[in-house]
Amino acid sequence: MGKKAIIFLSGRLNLKAEYYSSIKYSEYDIYCADGGADHAYNLGVIPKLILGDLDSISEEASSHYKNLRVKFEEFSVSKDFTDGELILEKVTANYKDILILGGLGGRTDHFLTNLNLLEKYQDIIYEDENEMIFWIKKDMEICDQMGKTISFIPLTPLEALTLEGFRYPLDKVDISRSSSLCMSNIIDDEIVRIKYRGGSVIGIIQK
Repeated sequence: MGKKAIIFLSGRLNLKAEYYSSIKYSEYDIYCADGGADHAYNLGVIPKLILGDLDSISEEASSHYKNLRVKFEEFSVSKDFTDGELILEKVTANYKDILILGGLGGRTDHFLTNLNLLEKYQDIIYEDENEMIFWIKKDMEICDQMGKTISFIPLTPLEALTLEGFRYPLDKVDISRSSSLCMSNIIDDEIVRIKYRGGSVIGIIQK
């Protein structure tokens, strides 16, 4: 349970960005959902498992990983879950620290579905070279992000939202789902705190 995991999904990634070469992949167990294996292949990373209906992975990546005896788990195209949710269900059962790459670009329907999955799998983080997106728990701290811009996107109305340590603090303010009040705040302290009584909200930090 102590080891970290990376899941590659098949959304667009700018693999030339310095962010991807800076990741220490050896510190993570690697998993791929279908076409996400192409990202791993292009980065020279070997996954523990490639899962999905396998209609998106390239033949080149598929042959490479089969030669390396990487485990494949194939599902029917006519299934009730996306490849991303299938692999999240498996990986979240064994890891608490999970980074998702390739979940933010590409088709809008997949992107919005990935955001909705944050409510079900609240310990995952979607990240790319520009931003990180995560679930905001009802009482949580964010550390070591001082000076960065953060937005809070309510998925439902929020009750009694409190923001401590931010440029624009709040004290038990109710926020409607359509409100833009919580866009583009600034993290002003090394440790900041978010609290709310009810509702659902995600956070987006700009790098």
